[in-house]
Amino acid sequence: MPPYEFDSYSDLLVVTEEGNLIEKIRLDTGQAIYHRFLKTENNDLYLIGHLKSPDCKSRLVLTKFNTIENSIEHLSITDLCNQEIQKIKIISGLFNSIFLEVYDAKEGAPTKNLYLLENDYSLTLEKDKVDFTNSFSVDFSRKGYLISADRLKRFYDADFNFRKQKWFYEEVNSHNESSIPFGKNLILLGTVQPRSDKPNYGFQFMLLDSLLNIKKRTIILPDHSTKADLLSPWYGGTELKSENEIWTGGWFYRAVQIDSGFFFIAKLDSNLNIICQHFYGYDSRYRMYGLRPLDTGGAIIFGTRWRLGYITDEWLDVFALRVGENCETMITSTNESNDPAFPIISAYPNPGINDLTFSIQGFDPVSLRVELFDESGRVLFSTKDLTNSLQVPDLPPRQYFYRILENQKILGVGAWIKQ
Repeated sequence: MPPYEFDSYSDLLVVTEEGNLIEKIRLDTGQAIYHRFLKTENNDLYLIGHLKSPDCKSRLVLTKFNTIENSIEHLSITDLCNQEIQKIKIISGLFNSIFLEVYDAKEGAPTKNLYLLENDYSLTLEKDKVDFTNSFSVDFSRKGYLISADRLKRFYDADFNFRKQKWFYEEVNSHNESSIPFGKNLILLGTVQPRSDKPNYGFQFMLLDSLLNIKKRTIILPDHSTKADLLSPWYGGTELKSENEIWTGGWFYRAVQIDSGFFFIAKLDSNLNIICQHFYGYDSRYRMYGLRPLDTGGAIIFGTRWRLGYITDEWLDVFALRVGENCETMITSTNESNDPAFPIISAYPNPGINDLTFSIQGFDPVSLRVELFDESGRVLFSTKDLTNSLQVPDLPPRQYFYRILENQKILGVGAWIKQ
């Protein structure tokens, strides 16, 4: 279930490695909606969510669900009756501590509150010590915490005693941004510049030092021809498998085409070089919740889409997309339907030398055309009919972008690296 809607049940989807649906378990949750998995132990799933009742808008709940007995046990319940919980994010703290960032969607004044998860699963509110509207993480020194209130960065020690504050002069939309300790005394910041009339328009990935100087920046913006609204995933869009394998993603929608959206996943190295990236969608409206690197390689992206359209609000699918080490699509999974979660267009080999072939699922390649363009948006190559591979020997080695169109409608955007 989407975390922003309330109902009296939650569904747990169990799929194989190949993406086939094994089982759909409807949890008898007692008016609870679950946002996140905390952990798994044997047959027990530990879930974080909220309860709602006529006399209390929200109760933050930690629940243990046994998959064999199909039983629910609430481990702790915290009353937040004057709040409207919209999302819950799990953040690692110092000394193996775990915090919950709870987004309160009260009308006119949305806020975030920080809770420490105790060993007995009870929660301690840190609001009396800290207040933030943006992001929370371990700081540069790895001895305290960095807390953002928009562009104001505040520094605290391990006990949340205030130390200092600094102003970050980069103008970005910090909603849902990710802040992660990185390397030697650096912070990896994943955020968004959503305004096309501002410098560095696009998804921003920056390495900051303790003076908030930008040591390295990478921008991901796939489609220079269309100015889209850019949003970081609901639960943060940047995750580290290691410091040389950074997985990130984001989603786009266009107000002039309300039922059209798309999203991307990318892998970066420790210098924020783009190793691979891939873009999906354009057939419906998407919402990307997050992603997770896999120990077996690649990553999982998850979210929802309106199969029959955002305006009609019908056929809301939950999807999970698994990609491999080179961002290539491996499996997709949705509800009981055997249909693919969304049309998929990819280019291979990627990286490649002179041959560029498109794999197209959900469209007739004869009716399509491709435009190949550089980072400035300048079209370098265009051709119709994508049945056969393309030859591009005259283009110098670098990263290029492509647009797939049916007449004037954009169906997909991607990146291709020529070696």
